[in-house]
Amino acid sequence: MSMTLNLEAAEGLRLDDVIQALGSVAGSEITNKDNSLEAYFPNSNVSISVKSNLSDPSVLTEALEGVDWKVGLRIYFDIDPSRSNAMDEIKEFVRALSNLTPFPFALSFEYETLYAKRDENGLELSSEF
Repeated sequence: MSMTLNLEAAEGLRLDDVIQALGSVAGSEITNKDNSLEAYFPNSNVSISVKSNLSDPSVLTEALEGVDWKVGLRIYFDIDPSRSNAMDEIKEFVRALSNLTPFPFALSFEYETLYAKRDENGLELSSEF
C-alpha cells in the first residue's frame, strides 16, 4: 500500500531548482522529459512526479487558506509508509529546496495534514514529519 504526499510550490520556482534539490538526495534517479519530470529515491522506494502545466493554480492545502501566492508546480511523492525510512529522503529534499529558493511551498498529505511549509519566515517542519 502506498500513500501520496503533495508539495505545492509558488509560481516562480524553477524546475532547475527542483532538479538540483532532487539531485542532492544520494542515489536519486531523475528523468526529465519534454513536459514532465520524474524521479526515484531507491533507498526509500519513493517515486516522484512533478507537474508544471496546471489547470488550477489555486493553493489546495487546507492549512494555507488565504495565502496570496499561486501554485506553479505540484510535486507528488508516492511512498511506502511501511518502510521505516519512508520520509527521510523527502525531508532531505524539502530542506535542500528551501535552501535553494525563496519561493513559498507546502508539503501535505491529501492537502489536509501539513508536514512542511516554506514562507517568508523560512522552513517549518511539523512534529509528525
